[in-house]
Amino acid sequence: MSQVNESGPETFDPVEIDRLRRLAVAVKVHLSRSGLVVRDAGAEPDRRTAPGGLVIDLDPVDDEAGGLWLTWELHPAVRQSVREAVQRRTGEAVIQASVDVHERTAEAIVCMLDVLGYEAERSDASHRPFAIRVLTGPGPGDTVGRRDPAL
Repeated sequence: MSQVNESGPETFDPVEIDRLRRLAVAVKVHLSRSGLVVRDAGAEPDRRTAPGGLVIDLDPVDDEAGGLWLTWELHPAVRQSVREAVQRRTGEAVIQASVDVHERTAEAIVCMLDVLGYEAERSDASHRPFAIRVLTGPGPGDTVGRRDPAL
């Protein structure tokens, strides 16, 4: 369900936005307990100094890009090295290594979410490369952290 927004695109209705917010909190708690650095999008004012880790972004627009998204960020020094390599238009190994790390990390996070009882999928959208969309959390009958009750 969506809600008409007179000044722009339609957004999810308040019930869906509330569900996504609760889902985001649960994901953050469970993945943090699993040892990952997890932060909300926009929580770190300066990406040049923000540590790498997992970023949670709730996009409230009711379209194919909307929903709860997770994106892995590399350490700022690595991000800078990749930017420099791209600007020089060189085929440096750092660019391929960055792509490989993002791909493998996305695969690992999807697997972690599965173990924790979530339904998630890798993005195939060009505007969110390597991102993960979290669709649902553990159902009412599921135990979060099926393999580790402490999670």
